Amino acid sequence: MTVAVKSSEQHYAWGVALMSSLAVTGIVQKVVALATLAMAVVVTLEMAFGYGATTPIPSGVQWASMIAAYIMGAFWMFGPWPTLKQAFAFVMIADLAIFSATMVADFPPEITLGKTAFLIELGMFVGFFFERWMLATHVVFCILAATVIAVYVVMYEGVSVLMAIVVWSPVVVSIGGFALLLHFAARSMRLEFE
Repeated sequence: MTVAVKSSEQHYAWGVALMSSLAVTGIVQKVVALATLAMAVVVTLEMAFGYGATTPIPSGVQWASMIAAYIMGAFWMFGPWPTLKQAFAFVMIADLAIFSATMVADFPPEITLGKTAFLIELGMFVGFFFERWMLATHVVFCILAATVIAVYVVMYEGVSVLMAIVVWSPVVVSIGGFALLLHFAARSMRLEFE
């Protein structure tokens, strides 16, 4: 077992134990479940009100993203607390689903770019529970995804560069900032108690 994996498991186990000792595990699970289900409901509403993808492959991507969000939300709501591997898989699947569903929706471009804010909530979970390499994987993916969407709406949807930067910059700062703040807060608490 590598040092990075061992450190990740120790950090995650510490976070889970801290939640348990504060008797907030159930509350945290419900918050993650509701955030995940909110993502699914947004996609459902997009399709119900005529903003769904208009061609077969993008439509399939949107349906897959929505179904994945409902399944993951139900898991968080009714299942046990996930293992580290399950939690990391959840985050990466959610990252991909948010990016994919955002790219294929037929929303006005400003809303399309704004939907990347869903990545911020995942970053808060990642920041507290995950060690550096998992945190870095999430943050780098999310910044790249938000940037790709920003470039796309500028190049193909007629959004001005200024408008894209005004929406993109706080999302990107929040994606990295909240995750890093929670990560270093959790890390310093853990080191203080060890």
